[in-house]
Amino acid sequence: MTTDRQRAANRANAAKSTGPRTKAGKAKASQNARWHGLAAALSDEPGAVQETECLVEAIVVEAGRQDLIEYARRIAEAEIDLRRVRRARQVLTRLPAVAATSYRLVESRNSKLLMAAVRRLNQRRKKNSLDELTQIVLAAGWVPGAPEFVGAPTRDSRNVKDELLERYERRAASRRKFAIRDFDAARFASPGDTNA
Repeated sequence: MTTDRQRAANRANAAKSTGPRTKAGKAKASQNARWHGLAAALSDEPGAVQETECLVEAIVVEAGRQDLIEYARRIAEAEIDLRRVRRARQVLTRLPAVAATSYRLVESRNSKLLMAAVRRLNQRRKKNSLDELTQIVLAAGWVPGAPEFVGAPTRDSRNVKDELLERYERRAASRRKFAIRDFDAARFASPGDTNA
């Protein structure tokens, strides 16, 4: 049973989890679904509509019942989704592990050295000169012209994209399984039964 203290903590945490607030953050978050294209509608993929309709027709002909076309369409769409995810996984397995690993941008060693030198000069509370800053960072190993950010593997170098594809595959397989159950229930229901 949830206590009042837990409820208050949950509300406080929920208030903090509001998503991106800046315009740049919202713009970035709006593109999350386009990262791999697997969340896109089937109608956006070339040839998917024809492939779906062929599969729907085959299912309906096999069952011998034209009235089950909507149930067959759900099965076909889930099957096409499942095939699409499996194709993406096959492509991913052909890539070297380094190419398949997700990366995020982090501050480079160069950038960290520069910021540490600036902090050190600010802590001295005296008038800082650009020459003094340059001497400090060069002595620490700063390289002029080096990038400020570098790519670093996410989640301890685990293959995040493979995990994501596995989740999509499970979801598509589950949708197909339930679509087949509904199709079978409607197919074997008595003609007068309206609950199917």
